[in-house]
Amino acid sequence: MRKTIFLILLIFVMTSFGQETLFEKYKEIDGVEIKKAIVECNGNQVLTFSFRNDNSHSVKLSWYEEVWMDGICKQNGSGEENFRTLTLSANQIIEGDCDFRESFYIGSKIKRGKRFSLLTFFDFKNLIVENLN
Repeated sequence: MRKTIFLILLIFVMTSFGQETLFEKYKEIDGVEIKKAIVECNGNQVLTFSFRNDNSHSVKLSWYEEVWMDGICKQNGSGEENFRTLTLSANQIIEGDCDFRESFYIGSKIKRGKRFSLLTFFDFKNLIVENLN
């Protein structure tokens, strides 16, 4: 009986940690595909992104990030503090995860004390793909 319970718990733990992040298409522009996914990080849900450059040359992406939490605009997507850039080599893919090193993320469900703040809208405004070759 103990071995059976242990085996069931072991299978549950292995499948829980082995799950892949399921990205869904957000935008495609000039040979670059952007996908989004919600990941669980330290008790919060975070919206992260996958950027895939299908071009045979390097590109630079730039955009202004607009973010609304609980129906309130937190980043209006117009000032320099909302400006983002990313450089991708030919055929490079960058996928975000909980280490936050190579990709961009937006809080989706963030715990603040006993209350949660929820992402209600986001957009990459004025998204531009620039050929670097």
